[in-house]
Amino acid sequence: MRPALPSPFFEFVRAAGASALLMVSACSRAQPAVAPGPPIAADPPVSLRSMTEECDAMLAALETYGACQNLDEDGHADVTAWIERAKTDFTAGRKATLAPDAQQAIALACHRATGSVIAATARCHAGPAPKTD
Repeated sequence: MRPALPSPFFEFVRAAGASALLMVSACSRAQPAVAPGPPIAADPPVSLRSMTEECDAMLAALETYGACQNLDEDGHADVTAWIERAKTDFTAGRKATLAPDAQQAIALACHRATGSVIAATARCHAGPAPKTD
């Protein structure tokens, strides 16, 4: 059996591809680096109320969210459970003596949660949640 040698066409394509690659790599120039953008400013400091006031505001926001007519039965049950759990936790937190830093951290967490619940309430009032399968 005769050994299979590369065809002349294959040799031509291989040589043309290698020379094209060599020309492209020799003629291309590196793109200049992109200049960094301006620094992003930090969020402004939040003026927090006391831990009790911030957490009470979160409870009020949860109750408003729970009153949304577009929530299904599971949604109402979930919100009711969240409210009961939050009341239990806040009652226990009010009985303990917490350091000012801890109170500040809890107030900030309640403040952020209030914003999230307000956004969820606005979404709920826009209509029922889309069905997902």
